[in-house]
Amino acid sequence: MEEKKNTYAVRYYTRGGHTRMLAEAIADELGCEAFSTSQRLSGYTDILFLGGAVYANHLDPNITGFIDHFDRSKVGKIILFGDAAVTNPCKKMRARLAGRGIPAETDEFCCHGSFKLLYRSHPDADDIRNAREFARRWRQMDPAAPQPVDAGSKYANIRHWAE
Repeated sequence: MEEKKNTYAVRYYTRGGHTRMLAEAIADELGCEAFSTSQRLSGYTDILFLGGAVYANHLDPNITGFIDHFDRSKVGKIILFGDAAVTNPCKKMRARLAGRGIPAETDEFCCHGSFKLLYRSHPDADDIRNAREFARRWRQMDPAAPQPVDAGSKYANIRHWAE
């Protein structure tokens, strides 16, 4: 019997292109395309990777609009990713989703994004490589039984980088 392969979707919003770089690296690793949140999901997907950033301590209306009009019945799991200079965007997206009763996986990928003089050149090549590895790990896991992050893993502290 052939093993069922997961279907993936990657949606993101970016103003300056930084989150797009992460989204494209993740999508490339998963074998799908990354699309802006302006493109709604069509059909069912097993795992949605949703990415964004924080602007003036808020999520952009394009992300909040996507979340507010999101059809939960079209997705199995939601994995968050993002970049920001100060505030963890995954935490804000998770809160917005939770406000609608939609759970997101606790394992997420967040890295620094540049803002004025803060974290110039981020996301950088290491951030992109780490985003790919994060997606690869999800692709290789059994979707019914996500494995916890190993405490010795370089991902052990990623999801709490800005809390």
